[in-house]
Amino acid sequence: MIQNPFQYGAVVRGPFFADRKAELLELTREMASLGRVFLISPRRYGKTSLLANLLDRLREEGLATAYIDLNAYPDLRSFAAAFTHLTSRALESSTDKLLKIFAGLQRLRPKVSVGPDGALSGSLEVAMGEKEVLPALLEGMRHAEALAKKTKRNLVVVIDEFSDLEKYNGRSVEKALRAEIQQQGSIGYVFSGSEESVMLSMVRDRNRAFFKLGRIMELGPIGRKEYGDFICGWLRKGAYKAKREDLEAILELGRDVPLNIQRLCHTLWERARESGKITPSLIGELPFIVARQDSPHFELLWHTASPQQKLLLMALSKEPDAKPFSRDFQITHGIGPSSSIKASLDSLVKRGILCRGKNGSYQFSDVFMLYWIQSMQQT
Repeated sequence: MIQNPFQYGAVVRGPFFADRKAELLELTREMASLGRVFLISPRRYGKTSLLANLLDRLREEGLATAYIDLNAYPDLRSFAAAFTHLTSRALESSTDKLLKIFAGLQRLRPKVSVGPDGALSGSLEVAMGEKEVLPALLEGMRHAEALAKKTKRNLVVVIDEFSDLEKYNGRSVEKALRAEIQQQGSIGYVFSGSEESVMLSMVRDRNRAFFKLGRIMELGPIGRKEYGDFICGWLRKGAYKAKREDLEAILELGRDVPLNIQRLCHTLWERARESGKITPSLIGELPFIVARQDSPHFELLWHTASPQQKLLLMALSKEPDAKPFSRDFQITHGIGPSSSIKASLDSLVKRGILCRGKNGSYQFSDVFMLYWIQSMQQT
């Protein structure tokens, strides 16, 4: 039998990447013309996999690409070095030439290391004090533009978790970056992030440097028809027997969140591997199976919750789309007053257990915790 195609928890590429054809085409066209796109996506929506597939396609079309995740760089010094190193390596693969290029930089110092096989590799570090860190980043950006022109190759730079820019004394850095980006004609950018409010503030606030610097693209759920086609296609290849209408329940159980759906389908593939038969009852068990697998994590969160918070979580597990401040909800579940509920909600949101939904609702950040609480109440 073929391997389980429903991958999750890591970057997914090629035929295992679920749809996103329209978004991939749209981003490819934007980057082919060296645009600037602010990609905003909730967590678990497959943003990183989309970006990886985008960069693969752009390289196939002859563009140079660099991916920079701000989570990996705790300060502006490390970001400046990484930006220059990664963009240079995207445009020039020869280590000897790279070292010569690095030697010509004023504020960044080359570092040479020897691998287990004796091969040399080069990287960079900021050579001067803190006052020179931002100028070092700008030097690296100018260097990337000049190198792109010299090699006659356009470059696309993806800066992921871009909302983290604020940790680098963001406002002054934002102004400097915008001024530099506006001068570049050989580099396109995707600025992506999962902190929706922070990202939108950066690009919609007239007083922020990135105001109208580029277009905003918001990543939503994958269309149910497209996702259903993807699921059915792989199940047919695996010789599983299932009805299309039964499989639609998976999208509902996963709340249309790609990571949740991939995990449910991964579990389904394994559970039905021997029989090859997929039934509604098996599909209904899937979220509880996943919840049991994650039980140690949920137990830790549960034990750190206050009694009032536990009561609220149990009530929300029974009515996931309810409005916690409504009188009917409070009377039905015997919780309140509203001031106590607000304090509990604020704490649970801050700890990442809940997130604010639409129209006054609150959702579990991890939908499988909802099923874990339900199963706990049944035992």
